[in-house]
Amino acid sequence: MKSILTNIRLDTKAANNCIKENKSLIGFDFYTDIPEYSVEKSDGDYIIVFKDASMNMPVGTYTVDDGIIDKIILKQDEKKVEATIKLSMESDSDIKVSNGVPAKIDFYVDRTPLKKILSGKKIALNPVHKKTTKSPTNLLPQVPMNDIAKKVSELLNSLNAKPHIIESNYSDSIAINDDVKYDIAISFATEASLKDESGFKIYYDEQNNKSKRLAEILNKAVERKSPLNNLGIHAKKYSDEPFEIPIVTIVPAIENSRLDDAHLRDIDYRSKIALAVFNGILEYFKSNSSSPILN
Repeated sequence: MKSILTNIRLDTKAANNCIKENKSLIGFDFYTDIPEYSVEKSDGDYIIVFKDASMNMPVGTYTVDDGIIDKIILKQDEKKVEATIKLSMESDSDIKVSNGVPAKIDFYVDRTPLKKILSGKKIALNPVHKKTTKSPTNLLPQVPMNDIAKKVSELLNSLNAKPHIIESNYSDSIAINDDVKYDIAISFATEASLKDESGFKIYYDEQNNKSKRLAEILNKAVERKSPLNNLGIHAKKYSDEPFEIPIVTIVPAIENSRLDDAHLRDIDYRSKIALAVFNGILEYFKSNSSSPILN
């Protein structure tokens, strides 16, 4: 009798305990018995072949996008199920098998290779505080902004980066500490809209080309995670003198939109945004290491 694959577990939020332990987890659930399987490596990706197995779920591509695993591609024929795990960079793996109902195969991918990109990077994280709010439910903006910044900081710390959360700042124009030479600076803020908008947007320093590049990368990273509309990137002047480092402001939702307000209250949404920001930071430094961006 064929084993039946009934579910794939993809936990791609920043609060995932595996991610905090520098592991990415892909879980395969089978109806009763775990089939015979093999694991191969091809061009840095993993291919798991489950023999004498079928699927009670759709074939196709499942997006993970957690910094190390890009996606999973599931295929099936009469005799086997094939899962291709596409990685952003080569890494080791481990497997844990649990019998029961369902029977589980947990496939772990080591995240520590990401340290090669992030180790030692100094990143200022600025959750902007506001004395008033236009939230329809009176949600103080600093509550979700602090939570997102904290989650981003935890992800960066786990990979030997050096994030610093700026406390109680009432402006997204960060007062950079002369004693610390940051590599990038990211503010988190909400804003009210007069256009009945709903969505996320990102501002960049109009006097710094690196800032625009960082905003472009972060915008694409957030778009992959957020169900809200992409309101684009926008230039602004942060100060009379241009910052030497790239500085951006991420607005993960519109403050006076009921839909956006509900998302800001959602812990899972904050966690998705935090992982998206982490992914954007990772991609920015990765692109710089291969092709430096000149200001």
